[in-house]
Amino acid sequence: MQIPTPDPTVSSTSEAAAPTSVPPSSSGSPRLFVPARGSRASLGRWLTAVVLSAVAVALLSSAVLIENFARAHAERRAVQSLRQVAIDFRDALDRGMSQQFREIRVLAQLETFRGGDAAAMRRALDQVQIGFDHFAWLGVTDADGKVVAAAGGLLDGVDVSKRPWFQGAQRGPFVGDLHAAVLLERLLPRQSDPWRFVDFAIPLVDNNGQRRGVFGAHLSWSWARQIKSELIDATMASHQADALILGKDGSVILGPSNLEGKKVPVQPDAGAALRHYDFDGKEYFAISVQTQGYGPYPGLGWTVLVRQPVTVALEDYYRLRNQIILSALILLALAVPLSWWQARRLSRPLNQLSLAIANRRHLSEDALPEVGGYREVAVLSHALTELAQRQAQQDASLAQLNASLEERVHSRTVELEVAMQRQEASERRLRTIADNLPVLISYIDADQRLRFLNATFRTWLGTEPEAALGKTLLETIGPVLYEQRMPSLKGALAGVRQRFETRSESNGVMRDLLTEYVPDLRPDGTVAGVYTLSTDVSAFKQVERELDQLSRIDPLTGLPNRRQFDQRLAEALARARRSGHVMALMFMDLDRFKQVNDSLGHAGGDVVLQTFAERVRRAVRETDLLCRLAGDEFVLIVENLNDADEAGPVAQKLLDAVRAPLMVLGTPVELSTSIGIACTGADTESDLAFLARADDALYAAKAAGRGCWRLARAPLPTSQTSQTGQPGPSGPTPWG
Repeated sequence: MQIPTPDPTVSSTSEAAAPTSVPPSSSGSPRLFVPARGSRASLGRWLTAVVLSAVAVALLSSAVLIENFARAHAERRAVQSLRQVAIDFRDALDRGMSQQFREIRVLAQLETFRGGDAAAMRRALDQVQIGFDHFAWLGVTDADGKVVAAAGGLLDGVDVSKRPWFQGAQRGPFVGDLHAAVLLERLLPRQSDPWRFVDFAIPLVDNNGQRRGVFGAHLSWSWARQIKSELIDATMASHQADALILGKDGSVILGPSNLEGKKVPVQPDAGAALRHYDFDGKEYFAISVQTQGYGPYPGLGWTVLVRQPVTVALEDYYRLRNQIILSALILLALAVPLSWWQARRLSRPLNQLSLAIANRRHLSEDALPEVGGYREVAVLSHALTELAQRQAQQDASLAQLNASLEERVHSRTVELEVAMQRQEASERRLRTIADNLPVLISYIDADQRLRFLNATFRTWLGTEPEAALGKTLLETIGPVLYEQRMPSLKGALAGVRQRFETRSESNGVMRDLLTEYVPDLRPDGTVAGVYTLSTDVSAFKQVERELDQLSRIDPLTGLPNRRQFDQRLAEALARARRSGHVMALMFMDLDRFKQVNDSLGHAGGDVVLQTFAERVRRAVRETDLLCRLAGDEFVLIVENLNDADEAGPVAQKLLDAVRAPLMVLGTPVELSTSIGIACTGADTESDLAFLARADDALYAAKAAGRGCWRLARAPLPTSQTSQTGQPGPSGPTPWG
């Protein structure tokens, strides 16, 4: 074990002096790597950084907590103060409006305005207006809405029936929302602000309960501005705040002149401070409260909004925050030298111990010096001394073990090389055998990728084995062949051996292949892949096809033989029963064929049989089936007849076709045939019974003198009869 050694030029009294890289000594003993000065921070620096970080985090956390608490407290105080001002202003406004409304209701009860003449009412109104100068207009109308008397004679005789206050008074005492002067703007004296009124209207009723008219009053909005100036503005000025009254639509109806008429977005939350930006872009704390009415005055849904700039509301908080920041900086500045001194004191014993270790070429050279300072360093020094002693013992045993291991490694390396050579030779032999077998051999893993192909793939399929390795089976053989092999491949990957035959064309050669899929099973029973072996069985299949063809075709005439007839007859009968059409079965026998065979020999007889077969084949439809049963016995299956009577013309056509002159080996031969016909009838008749009826009809034709046909009738419950046909010229038939 090697321990880093320090640079001998470093002073032992220097705290945490950074070591440097020391080259090997002249004696060849290895000197351990010592980090260069400044490449790594010393323990003293780390301790200083940790202490300062802890102090900074503590100061920052405390400052943030105090700052958050102070800000929350300042905001809470500002909100409470603004809320109290808003509530006071709201209550003063509601009480003032209620007082004005109550005064108008009292005036409306005076007998003068309920039944007096117009002059008396006008004098009374003039006197009232002197005492209530905040009413810009006082007047009385008749029941039709015509002004009969007004203070100062304003609007006398004017019809005000369409005005909202008159219409509202028809339902009872009425208070109308603030609006601009309509009829009185030109009659009233000019002032700096436009005239705006709040309408009061009280219905006038006589002693009999009859409605006589309406007592109306227009309260000048300057009254509300006066209340605000007397009660609120002084307080607002001391707090640098604003008080606004908002209408139902959120527009300012009383407030700073630059805001009146403009809408101020206010959320309906009177219990919390709302931070928003006004038109001048300044940030405010704002409190809004809804007017509620007072006594008989129902209220008009106005909102009292009191706002104060955030900078003014939180002025004390900002001053406290600056003091907190300054205090934190001072404490942090005091913590820097204190942390540095404490870190030096804690790291000095460790620095002495690290320098003593770094000056050694090997840990086991000499005992390490005892260092003091504190208990942990003394324990570490003692532990390192014991470690140095054990290191010396381990070095000796490791050297011995190293020599033994080198010898064993050399021996195992030689054995491994010999085994690898044997394995490579075995693989070459197996590869040579697989490449020269006339069989397609491959290996497909569980992901259906080809991992091995022998050289036969190149010869048979034109596929380079190296190019196909790693590709999927689908990419290699295409989607058509892949779909054919997919069921067998899935079965083999499921662990079941598969065997199937395929026929495909590759490189212009059609091959019949017998393929086996052999699963590659792991010890745990899972399938790692599939071995495939495909053998060319084209020669065997060709022989099978030829033998099958010979077993079904008559070699002399090329017609289907008895074996194929038996199969095709059953199929034709099934189609006839299913479709409901009539099927005719015609047994044909060459007349006096034995005499022809005896006179002309077997070669001449073969020519006669071939000619007979060719003439009959030409006389029937392509869908009709002509078969040779044996010798001169032939049978014809005719399907899709409408009824049994259509079979007769077909038989007659065959008789005429066969009678044509024939020369065989220079000798004229007269050909004729006898035909027995049976047609399908009852569904309950068996196939053997059907064949027997046709055979009986053939014997009936021969007994009638040959060269004719006979049709066997369908079997009846009690008897069986036959219909005869005489030889003679054939008339037109459905086959022409």
